[in-house]
Amino acid sequence: MLLGILCFTALSLQAQDLPITGKITAANGMPLIGVNIQVAGTSRGTASTADGSFKISAAKDATLKFSFIGYLPKEVKVTNTTPLEIKLEEDVQKLNDVVVVGYGTQKKATLTGAITTVEMVDKVGQPLTNVSNALQGVPGVFANLSNSQPGVDRSTIRIRGVGTLNNSDPLVLVDGIEYSMDELNPADIESVTVLKDAAAAIYGSRAANGVILVTTKKGKGASRVNYSYYYGQQKATYLPDIIDDPIAYMKLKNQANKNEGKAPEYADADIAEYQAGMATDHFTYPANNWYDIALKNGVIQKHDLSVAGSTDKYQYRLSIGYLNRDGILFGPGNNENKYSIGINASMNVNERLKVGVTMDGYYRNYTTPFYTSTWSYLARALPILSDTLQDGRYGNSWLRTLGRNNWENPRMLAYNGLMTKTVQRFLSTVFAEYKLPFNITYNIKFGVDKYDGLLTGFTPRMQTFNPKTGAAINWNSPATAPRSQRTDYNDINIHFYNTLNWNHQFAGKHNVALMLGSSYDNFDSDSWGTSMYGYLDGTLDAFDAGTVWNATNGNYTRDVLQSYFGRLNYDFDGKYLLEATFRSDGSSRFSPTGSYRWGFFPSASAGWRIDKESFFQSNFIDQLKLRVSVGSMGNQAVPLYSYLPTVELGEDYSFGGTLNSGGATKKYVDPTIHWETTTTYNAGADVNLWGNRISLTVDAYKKHTTGILRAVNIAAQIGNLTGPQQNIGAVDNTGLEVVLQYKNNIGNLDYGVYGNVSYNKNKIVDLNGEVVYNSNGTILKEGSPIDAFYVLQAEGLFQSQEEVDHSAKQSVNTKPGYIKFKDVNNDGIINGDDRVLVNTSSSVPKFAFGFGFNLGYKGISLSAAFQGISGVKVLPVANLAFPFYNGANATKEWETDAWTPENPNARLPIVTTSTGYADNFQRSSFWLRDNSYVRMKNIQLGYALPERWLSKVKISKVSVFINAQNLLTFSKYKDFDPESVLDQSDLYSYPMLKTYNGGLNVTF
Repeated sequence: MLLGILCFTALSLQAQDLPITGKITAANGMPLIGVNIQVAGTSRGTASTADGSFKISAAKDATLKFSFIGYLPKEVKVTNTTPLEIKLEEDVQKLNDVVVVGYGTQKKATLTGAITTVEMVDKVGQPLTNVSNALQGVPGVFANLSNSQPGVDRSTIRIRGVGTLNNSDPLVLVDGIEYSMDELNPADIESVTVLKDAAAAIYGSRAANGVILVTTKKGKGASRVNYSYYYGQQKATYLPDIIDDPIAYMKLKNQANKNEGKAPEYADADIAEYQAGMATDHFTYPANNWYDIALKNGVIQKHDLSVAGSTDKYQYRLSIGYLNRDGILFGPGNNENKYSIGINASMNVNERLKVGVTMDGYYRNYTTPFYTSTWSYLARALPILSDTLQDGRYGNSWLRTLGRNNWENPRMLAYNGLMTKTVQRFLSTVFAEYKLPFNITYNIKFGVDKYDGLLTGFTPRMQTFNPKTGAAINWNSPATAPRSQRTDYNDINIHFYNTLNWNHQFAGKHNVALMLGSSYDNFDSDSWGTSMYGYLDGTLDAFDAGTVWNATNGNYTRDVLQSYFGRLNYDFDGKYLLEATFRSDGSSRFSPTGSYRWGFFPSASAGWRIDKESFFQSNFIDQLKLRVSVGSMGNQAVPLYSYLPTVELGEDYSFGGTLNSGGATKKYVDPTIHWETTTTYNAGADVNLWGNRISLTVDAYKKHTTGILRAVNIAAQIGNLTGPQQNIGAVDNTGLEVVLQYKNNIGNLDYGVYGNVSYNKNKIVDLNGEVVYNSNGTILKEGSPIDAFYVLQAEGLFQSQEEVDHSAKQSVNTKPGYIKFKDVNNDGIINGDDRVLVNTSSSVPKFAFGFGFNLGYKGISLSAAFQGISGVKVLPVANLAFPFYNGANATKEWETDAWTPENPNARLPIVTTSTGYADNFQRSSFWLRDNSYVRMKNIQLGYALPERWLSKVKISKVSVFINAQNLLTFSKYKDFDPESVLDQSDLYSYPMLKTYNGGLNVTF
């Protein structure tokens, strides 16, 4: 009976629903496809069809909600079954969205340049210690973090490849003033904009490597106080899989010596004694995995507090922040503290005049061990190395080991001796905007960037002790330790620019904007350092406690840049878009004589909004814009005073039988050096589809760099002088970028996916016939990428002595199990002439990509971001990359995967020491590794508490979150972290970190 009543009730309710039909159009009458229609308070919903029509059932007096991306939402109450005619209004705010460009902003709709913007609101909650690390996965940008050490974990950024053989860093400006983005608190940043093509030409000087514009946050709306906090724990992503069994280590080392025809390094009696002693005396007979001993979970925590607001008269934002990190290495030498402050305020003095001030800065300090090669020492530590002895003294090993006359005890080096870097850096600006007659606006900004750094260090005398005999070995010389040292850095940079802006509309459709300006930049750098010996012990490290002065040095430089620039924008009815810019720069890095000092850098771009044409009718294409641009930019990244012959002191000479102090010119110079120039070409398209749910951007580009400033070698017979800096060389970068995004909502569920991929082909076009051979196995040669590998070509492993005898001669040591190299020139001998060029760079990936998703449902949010690269190789060498390097350890793969007569199909050659018999460890294709990877950079789950809960306690917003950084990595390269080893030849760097993080945001 109850079931029947329920069914009858449900049927009765359903019978009361009304069939509702209708059509949805934009204000101009165009039908809208895919509009979301929801019956308020229910899960019932539908979407409009291709002609804008829809059909849904709803109870009388129910409310229908209409929502569509790019349009204002609308609600309609159901009263009868009459077909509805729904018109949605465009969201004007969205249409007028602006992006930051050089010396101003532009509407996205009329933009003609290739620009990418990162909104930092999307990064809230992520454990970003530096802003540069937020650019990973951005289209056209390759951001590589190779070191996660607290205090120095900053990404190297390359925009659209590498176009020069000197400094390839992009120009970074914070609110229009040159400044390091990593000296800013990420919580104080609104957005980061990357100018990738001719849009950067307005900054012609130093813009050849691209331009990054950082915009800090300003006060908006009613006064608000915001507090955010997060706490996380960190650990290494990858570590070498070292041999940690002492017996296995000694036996494999003996086998390596045997394979070289040498006597065993460890006697059988010593091995037997060691094996027996491990059960009772771990001080004398340790079995140490030094990575397990030395590493712990790191801790990161951050607090940010801000107060902000605005009215029609003024705006303000004040912020303070604190970041603390305790790294993963034991000892005090990997800790960081940052204190930040941000001020951004402006006031409308009257209808014409607006004035303001900003200040952004850090006071920070971080520590490292005094002997900074800690990670190298850790990679060299052996399982037979005693940690500490029973009485607490630092141990070494009683076993004689070649290459280890002075044992590096990682604990001793981590806990004794410390380097501390303290930095305070502030960028302070004052600015004004005045509205002149005829709609002309005058802007002026003056900025001072003050950097003060102090590097202090102290090392006590260090000794290790034989665990059997107690005999001491001095790690550092008693003549130079204890030792104290100090280096002081004092830089002040002055920046001044002013602009005149005019814009006007003619006949309702012709829009013209003109900007003219000038700027002046002065960079002064001053540093000095000294050190002191003769301390009683390690208790006091002040200079006054020392007795022997060692040395003092110092340096002062000045660098000046003066510029004039302008931009003209024109658009007709938002359909035909034109932009032209120019910039003229004078740099003190070039000679004032002739025309070398000044460079002229013009650019032009155009766009066509096809979707605004009357002949273009489409129900699903919301925007179709074509863009082209061409422009030239400069690079002055040459050492200061390179055009002047300099005299070096300390070059003593003999005169009249007496040695006299003197100076000499030791470097040849070319006074005609001038600006390096990059010309960039770009063609792109922006397409928005189906109510702006889908957006697609495609850009094809070419960057051609000429007159590359680089050091050119000259023959030693010419006075034995160092070669000059000269404008010789040309490099091309050709590429394609594709960015695709989809976003939508179904009722209360918002969702979106996005992805981008960038392809870049790098090629050296001209080096004036010179070939540069680098020590890391790479080469600079016309027709190849920058830093292409130049190595012997491996053809597998020799399997028999007969095969060795009938192959090209490699060395007197060659035998079965050795790597077989190809005799490229067929002269019967394997040597450097048989090296081949591998058309892959060690530093410039061919592909870089990023993708991710985001979901939101009733205050719950989930997002993930992935990043990766492809088309790049690595060739690590030395400790742990190769076995038993100068007395170091080996990885476990050499126990199982090395060639033996019983294992002829092994992956690795016969085991030998890489320093004793280097034949197998020459730089060859055998050791080249594919360094492609895909990494989950971040995944975050958040929850925003309902407003109805918070209103009772007068709180505007509370959200909590948990996330993980670098949680998953997919790569063929397994020896170390593929991101940190890029363009590196060793495995000694501070490893990349996985971070597990949680926190909250509160707004009052």
